[in-house]
Amino acid sequence: MNWTAIVPLKAAADRKTRLAGALDGTEKAALAEGMADHVIATLADVPAIASIRVLSPESGDIPGTIWEPDHGKGLNAELDRVCAALAGERMVIVHADLPLLTADDINALLGAAEGAGAAIATDRHGMGTNALAMREATGVGFTFGPDSLVRHLERLPHAAVLRRDGLAIDIDTADDIAAARGALPLGRW
Repeated sequence: MNWTAIVPLKAAADRKTRLAGALDGTEKAALAEGMADHVIATLADVPAIASIRVLSPESGDIPGTIWEPDHGKGLNAELDRVCAALAGERMVIVHADLPLLTADDINALLGAAEGAGAAIATDRHGMGTNALAMREATGVGFTFGPDSLVRHLERLPHAAVLRRDGLAIDIDTADDIAAARGALPLGRW
């Protein structure tokens, strides 16, 4: 079973702006780039992932990926466009700010989507959507953003919902950094 992974990635200057009070510009850039590299490497380690597309306004040279141009219409509209192009294919959207993501997390998400038709990985608060997999890509009208889990479940009522640390702990604020550190075994970060 071949899946196409979509990794949305903002322009470098627009990444992790909510961390401005916690990290300086260089630290934010390094964190955002490191997390994106980690997510892409993790996806590349999953045999079921046949291709990885980076949805971004910048064409960065990221080995093992295909650049999917973001035309600036907003994340959800851009994902709807990509989904329409992949209609009927297996597709998984994974955000680029998941520092604890593992191949087991992705395999669990894909397995749940195979069984239920779709699977949604919630954030650690149980409110947002950090990843979404569909056995058959179809236009659902994505609603990534605050409180997106409920809206995605309205559109995909049959979807399985997963909460795993690797998928749930995303980094948007200083509190998220503390949560990620707290979830790690001693000495890893």
